Amino acid sequence: MDPARDPGFASAHAATLLRALGLAGAPGVAADHPALAWRRAGLMAVTGRAAGPALVAPVALTALADGALGALRAIAPDASFPGDSLPINGALLLGERARLLGLARRGQTSANGSCHLIAAKGGHIALNLPRPDDLDLLPALLGEEVADLAAFMAIARGRPVDDLLERGRLLGLAIAANRTASAPDLPFTITRHGPARARKGKPLVVDLSALWAGPLAGSLLAAAGAEVIKVESRRRPDGARRGHAGFYDWLNAGKRAVALDFAAPEDVRRLRALIAVADIVIEGSRPRALADLGIDAAATAARGATWVSITAHGREGAAAGWTGFGDDAAIAGGLGAAMASGWGEVLFAGDAIADPLAGLHAALCAWAGWTLGGGSLFSVPLARGIAHACAAASVGPADLSAWQRLAEADTAPLYPMRRPAPPARALGADNDRLAALTSG
Repeated sequence: MDPARDPGFASAHAATLLRALGLAGAPGVAADHPALAWRRAGLMAVTGRAAGPALVAPVALTALADGALGALRAIAPDASFPGDSLPINGALLLGERARLLGLARRGQTSANGSCHLIAAKGGHIALNLPRPDDLDLLPALLGEEVADLAAFMAIARGRPVDDLLERGRLLGLAIAANRTASAPDLPFTITRHGPARARKGKPLVVDLSALWAGPLAGSLLAAAGAEVIKVESRRRPDGARRGHAGFYDWLNAGKRAVALDFAAPEDVRRLRALIAVADIVIEGSRPRALADLGIDAAATAARGATWVSITAHGREGAAAGWTGFGDDAAIAGGLGAAMASGWGEVLFAGDAIADPLAGLHAALCAWAGWTLGGGSLFSVPLARGIAHACAAASVGPADLSAWQRLAEADTAPLYPMRRPAPPARALGADNDRLAALTSG
């Protein structure tokens, strides 16, 4: 299908997702033209050079987001999605953080300021430095002392992209090369580990994830009627708690809050007991981290649960150990290359856009897996979702020019933001209910 010419592209994506998940249905999804949706979601404000025009992305990302949300609505028909617990469409989810935080476009620096597109020998790298101590690793990344990021960028111009990429991954940095990625058929993979089981009532979801993609998936499941338990490390709770309170509440209100010490054997036992009764598990950890706690995703799926794993680059091979966040993962998936093809320059598009897109597809996978009786492990890598989008929903320069004119001429109001959510539960607020939760 051609997203530039098919007004039903979002509906077609929804139908494709449901077929891939083993479910019937061809939901009609009401979706604006991708260029209009990009502007109305507030995404033009965070796409382009700071001193240049606001740009449309050359990929119909909003249509894919609308399709994923439409598919979720189609398979949870008994869910009322009360009030403003869900946005009016999937497109808004791609832009609501940027609007809430008042972010602006910065060209080759991400809207939130942490990720940088850096020229190197043979291309560009995306280097994400969200943690204060990441800057301390810049000398090790180059193999020589540098005073600051500007000095690093000057030296990096003479270093091969692949050398920086390899060294950065060894250091645990969130780093990616700006390249066109392979074209996966779907934004996720499915692995069966056990037979389907009869399901009862609404699902019990254990949400082990943090930051954006996983918590968004959990919030969508809660809106659909699931009971969601957010589990955090008492020593290292979800870093999003330190961010914008309103955004954190959108992602986590309506979930129970449990905090455990993953270094304490008794708390690890309690975590395993909780996972043992879960219908759905959502996590965003590298596989080794959970294996070190004696938690086996495949075995959990084999006993009848649905396991949803959200990573930067996947669960298999060397990629399973790579660090990544929404902006660098989008570059790894080919969005920077698409921007260069369409606009002549490698630029960021949107705000960490791989995160909400993955969160939407993860929620769909979770509900679909539970609907079909569990027994499956879904892998939803951030970079894969963008690679799928770039392969399935890109447009050429002529269509992109038409999209830009359409967006610039649009005078409709931006999509209405959701009302403020009630405050999310405090860290560990529901620990006293653990025994009841694990007793079935």
